Amino acid sequence: MNGLEGIRVIDLSQYVAAPACPRVLGEMGAEVIKIEPLTGDEQRTQGPSFGMAPNEIENRGYDQANANKNWVSINLKTRRGMEFALRLIEEADVVVTSFRDSALKKLGLDYKTLSKKFPHIIFAQMRGYGERGPLKDAKGFDATAYSSRGGIALNCPQKGDAPANMPAAFGDFYAALALCTGILAALVRRLKTGKGDRVSVNLYHVALWGMHVPIISHQDGLEYPKSRKTVPCPTNNSYQSKDGVWFIICFGHYNKYFELVMRTIGLDELIGNKEVDTLEVIGNNGKNSYVIGRMEEAFSKKSFAEWEKLFLKNDIPFQKCFTIDDILGDEEAYANDALRKFHYDLGDRVMPTSPVRLWSQGDPKIWIAKPVGYDTREYLLKYGYSEEDVKQMSEDGSVKIYDGKPLRFDKAVPTSAKIPLSEV
Repeated sequence: MNGLEGIRVIDLSQYVAAPACPRVLGEMGAEVIKIEPLTGDEQRTQGPSFGMAPNEIENRGYDQANANKNWVSINLKTRRGMEFALRLIEEADVVVTSFRDSALKKLGLDYKTLSKKFPHIIFAQMRGYGERGPLKDAKGFDATAYSSRGGIALNCPQKGDAPANMPAAFGDFYAALALCTGILAALVRRLKTGKGDRVSVNLYHVALWGMHVPIISHQDGLEYPKSRKTVPCPTNNSYQSKDGVWFIICFGHYNKYFELVMRTIGLDELIGNKEVDTLEVIGNNGKNSYVIGRMEEAFSKKSFAEWEKLFLKNDIPFQKCFTIDDILGDEEAYANDALRKFHYDLGDRVMPTSPVRLWSQGDPKIWIAKPVGYDTREYLLKYGYSEEDVKQMSEDGSVKIYDGKPLRFDKAVPTSAKIPLSEV
């Protein structure tokens, strides 16, 4: 058995943050059944806002949070549709939803109701904001609850610059991993007690979790947003080479590595200077800006390729600030199956995989999203409905049945060597 094989997940969610969680569970081997309305998840329409135009069959803007699923389309406002949904939930282990509390209660799919019917069920809800504050019933998205209210947009740019135009869905994928963590903990608890649980994650809280250092250090006097010209630790900062390449060096232990860094970049005259060689001193005398200025001047004298050789030789942790083109061409990403090519009709496209790997499983099989209702008929029949039931439910609008030609979805091939991690 690999990973979560045998675990069944009902995905009752839309957009990105919540759906990305079952995608990760699916890559771990869980069977994921995505319940969509007859019109489909609204995320199917969002591709153009990400610069990715969909067609009837292929939808790259939707795939990113919806790979490795089975697609069932149900009208939850009809009696027969709800009966089918509850039959799916009854035999499932986990329900993941992004519906707000009022909608869940109206449908009878809230945790209190479901847990009475199915005490084993693990109910996982992705929210914009928390369950107790003034915004508990408000809509919350990545751009608003995570990037804006979470302080990401305003505190990432240099001081005096405009708020950052964050990558779309940036926080959604982090929140999805947090929800996965809670689900896995609840599954372990159920092994011990036999009882289900409720798991909740909200985007705002995930943003604050990532903002640990700014939130804490600001209370001790560090200014945010900050300028790279005045950071407290000059050896943990961004710099630019002679040929215009931005890079970061990361030596937070300034006192220990001061001499090594200064010697490597040709500032030997600063070695032994008691006014600049410890963080405590430059924190008191304000000479952190002076050291940064001297380092900037030194770095401007060599190309990045020259600095790269020196950093590697002297074991100085550094990294070029990558563009998206750099990432798409990065051997490291493909060697570790962090990026994988997917074969679309319009040509190959690259998409990130889940960052979680089980050695027993190795690199997972991944398939892209299917059209609305693609698997509805199969699951109706699997759960005891007759062909006549399928026909009637399709005709009365209880479900949507995909009526196009069968499609192949084994379009994702690991670009790394297909070696199980256990053999590495």
